[in-house]
Amino acid sequence: MTSDANGGARNHHFVPQHYLKNFARPRSKEGKLTVFDLKERKSFTTRPRNVAARRDYNRIEIEGQDPNSVETQLAVIEADADQAFRRIIASRSIANADDFSFVLVLIARIALSNPLFREQRDKMIGQIGTMMMRNVVATPQRWAAATESVGDDLLGEPIPYSEMKAAVDRGGIVVGAAQEALIEQEIALWPSILPLLEERQWTLLIAPPRSTGFVTCDRPFSLQGNDPAMSRGAYGIGLGTQDTTITFPISHELAVIGSFERGGGTNFVTEQIVAAVNFTMFRSAMRQIYAPADFSINDIGPRISAFSQSELWRRVRERPADPEDA
Repeated sequence: MTSDANGGARNHHFVPQHYLKNFARPRSKEGKLTVFDLKERKSFTTRPRNVAARRDYNRIEIEGQDPNSVETQLAVIEADADQAFRRIIASRSIANADDFSFVLVLIARIALSNPLFREQRDKMIGQIGTMMMRNVVATPQRWAAATESVGDDLLGEPIPYSEMKAAVDRGGIVVGAAQEALIEQEIALWPSILPLLEERQWTLLIAPPRSTGFVTCDRPFSLQGNDPAMSRGAYGIGLGTQDTTITFPISHELAVIGSFERGGGTNFVTEQIVAAVNFTMFRSAMRQIYAPADFSINDIGPRISAFSQSELWRRVRERPADPEDA
């Protein structure tokens, strides 16, 4: 684990280790995960600390603030969450509202703070900023008005209109959000989406004995419309949308599903249901799937297959490489 000069960890998990170890064998941070990498098209075993992490993912650079303050506060929450998850797994129950609240907090965190959603927000902010810059340099008069409103104290020597217009037109002005702003958005949204999760009726699913069990991934949060047509809209579906189901695996043996219309209690499910839940993780994954060992999945057609022997995994491994993979 790399550290900065202040002793803070630099390898920040966007899916916390306390959660990932629920799918390791044995259940510990030193346990082994079987990883199926959909980008590298290979499988391997490793420890939870080596996956679902990025360097300085939660680091902030604000004068007077500890760069690791966000990561430090998350560590405090994760220590309490680890104990809550332990109790849920041991009791095989989500009846304790205090313990289950940590599951909902983690779902909210993963929904808001996963790299894909952060990158989408950064891209959207950049597109808006670029449109604003193009509007500012649309005419010499607009550029003059903009520079005058800023003032020489902040701008320094004004950039000639022709130079700025050329830079904007060729894409030389890149607009994006600071990481600090993106993290602040994620933290600010937590209180808004938690009630939407609390309003759902949650059902605990328990895998059968000697089952291959539930798996997880680097974005272990699936929100799907109960009508498949709902997911085809331009903006997708939101956490507050009715007639939708959230799927979230808690451990190798446990998973939860939540909807507004129905649910509650505990269901001892079949291997077919386990395979269906695992398929949602395959669809939700950004890049990697995590399991204690090989696992069952709903394969092409009506059959259930071991993932390593499935048609889905064969297609992933044989597909043409994307340019970004090179």
